[in-house]
Amino acid sequence: MTMERILRAMGDVMAERGTEKAGINAVAEKAGVNKVLIYRYFGGWNGLLEAYVQRGFFLSMFNEKFLDSVPDNLPSDNRSKVWSEYTIQFMREFRTRKPSQELIRWEMSHGETELARRLAEFRDNSYKKLVDKLAPFADYDPIAITSLMVAAVTHIVLTSTQRDHIGDIDLRTEAGWERLETAVRRIYSSLSIALERENAKKAEVK
Repeated sequence: MTMERILRAMGDVMAERGTEKAGINAVAEKAGVNKVLIYRYFGGWNGLLEAYVQRGFFLSMFNEKFLDSVPDNLPSDNRSKVWSEYTIQFMREFRTRKPSQELIRWEMSHGETELARRLAEFRDNSYKKLVDKLAPFADYDPIAITSLMVAAVTHIVLTSTQRDHIGDIDLRTEAGWERLETAVRRIYSSLSIALERENAKKAEVK
């Protein structure tokens, strides 16, 4: 399908040149179509960029697939493990998606624009769906916890394209990333234990 070919070409161009240097002409050339088609389908660059995100070529499709893989009515005592695995899978996925990395960089430097705000809102809604279904600790602001974890993962992945190490963690090796994945599991496990103890204390007071 021509529209999908254009969107895939969009990702290829962003990966090769960065979002700042991508453009309608480059995407049309990569897709092997006349640029008039891009304007007809998407209305221009902003429409193309927004369609790229909203049609799942960004990370929203990964979120949807992960959500579908988890059964409904997941017991609360299983959610911590599932949520830590989501964070780890998100990190792995983001590492492989150079176009998504370039798009986040673009958003960070164009956050004041209407387009950047719309893209961020779309992504935030995707995370909210995950939180509503999966997040543990419903009484402890899971959106804030999720925001911190996603921001940390995003920063580390983007940093890894420019630096070899964070602390003594070698970002060039799978062993280094495995350390980070272990840390994610420990954070959620520790948080779960701490909150269970807090709830137990509250129950004793009552």
